[in-house]
Amino acid sequence: MPKTRQTISTLAIACALASSPSWAGTESGTADSLTMYGITLYGTVDIGVSYQSHGSAFSDAAATNVNNFLIKASNKPNTSLASNGMSISTIGIKGREPLGEGWWGIFQFDTGFLPASMTLIDGPRSLAVNNGVPLAQQKSWGDSSRAGQYLNGRAFVGVESPGYGTLTFGRQSTLLNDEVCKYDPLSCSLAFSYVGFFGSTAGTGDTQDRALDGTLKYVVTNGIFHGGAMYQFGNARRLSSSRGTAYQVDLGITEGPWSVNAVLAHKNDALLFGTLSAAQVAALYAPGSSTYGLPVDKTLAGTVSDNTSYMALGEYNAGRAKFFSAYEHIRYVNPSSPLSVGSQTIGGYFVVPNNSAFPRPKILEVAWVGMRYALTPSLDAFAAYYRAMQSSYAKVSCSNSSSGLCSGHYDALSLVLDQRFGRHFDVYGGVQWSKVYDGMANGYLQRASFDPTVGVRIVF
Repeated sequence: MPKTRQTISTLAIACALASSPSWAGTESGTADSLTMYGITLYGTVDIGVSYQSHGSAFSDAAATNVNNFLIKASNKPNTSLASNGMSISTIGIKGREPLGEGWWGIFQFDTGFLPASMTLIDGPRSLAVNNGVPLAQQKSWGDSSRAGQYLNGRAFVGVESPGYGTLTFGRQSTLLNDEVCKYDPLSCSLAFSYVGFFGSTAGTGDTQDRALDGTLKYVVTNGIFHGGAMYQFGNARRLSSSRGTAYQVDLGITEGPWSVNAVLAHKNDALLFGTLSAAQVAALYAPGSSTYGLPVDKTLAGTVSDNTSYMALGEYNAGRAKFFSAYEHIRYVNPSSPLSVGSQTIGGYFVVPNNSAFPRPKILEVAWVGMRYALTPSLDAFAAYYRAMQSSYAKVSCSNSSSGLCSGHYDALSLVLDQRFGRHFDVYGGVQWSKVYDGMANGYLQRASFDPTVGVRIVF
């Protein structure tokens, strides 16, 4: 069966289960939950319309179908259906069963999809379809840890105890991603939040590492303190997963209206996918080349690095208004264990690696401030300003757009309204403006974009 049809069939079965009356109003669930025998079916459907003053064409694989923020391929005005503006559309199951003496067994499995195209999110495929295509003609794209896997979101099992915390193993959101989305006023919205759309902030420098396979994760709360630790075991032989090891440590305090957090994260063999040039595509068909025979639809260019991040985040809850701020420092260096040409990685994609992209360590700093204000009990207003700042990591320092190795920065400003109609349905609308400068603008067709989006979200 073709993959697209199989995906649609899977979602159709899940939706049929969701509508089945036997799942609603059971003794083990709340009055409107879809729970039976301790297992809950849950999901989100988020779809809308987006306009970009400088955008790129609709994609059936990119996480929002369109590029809501300015990227290199952003070129001309574009109005389109768009998915996942405020949150990822998801279908999944989760469960919590008593094990005795205050312990519980837990599990959670879900996948993210695109309601506008009824396909699974596959960030690498959104890049691969643009291999060899001139920048001005490319469809929307974006790297992602969601690479077309049937379970491209979470897939873990574990145990929890009110006194001892929660220990889980499997494919999981990282601690850094959890805290970034918690302290982002827009909760990592893909249409309005810089740190939601560009996953490098929450992914220790690369979007693919927002969620990691083969991780052991522990979180605990004790009085005013909360924290956690996680470790990713080497996954070089698992084609569904990123390679390399990773570790993260998180510590926070919540006291009265204040909440602060600090996270330290490190990732070996972090990988940032990109499209192949026309010359690289030609090499796939040239006998004797190092990439001869690799499939063009499953092969991508990749920048490989060892990344280290430290981050501080804060929130002040003033009642109707909540104020947020954060700062992150990410250091990129060439990998200690370089990848070979044709290595197979997340989603089974092959990589043509660049293991020497950093003549000097690259420093990326990301900061934001913002607020969320309850205009009425059901209407929220959001405002946020984000800035990413890149140091020069060329052999000779530079601060212009002549090279992507020069210093530069990226600014984004967002304003959003969200009207809730009950627990399960809301309507949102907003606008974000983004502009890129100097070295971070190298290769961009345009330097600024104005992007309003409206949409609806159903949560069950």
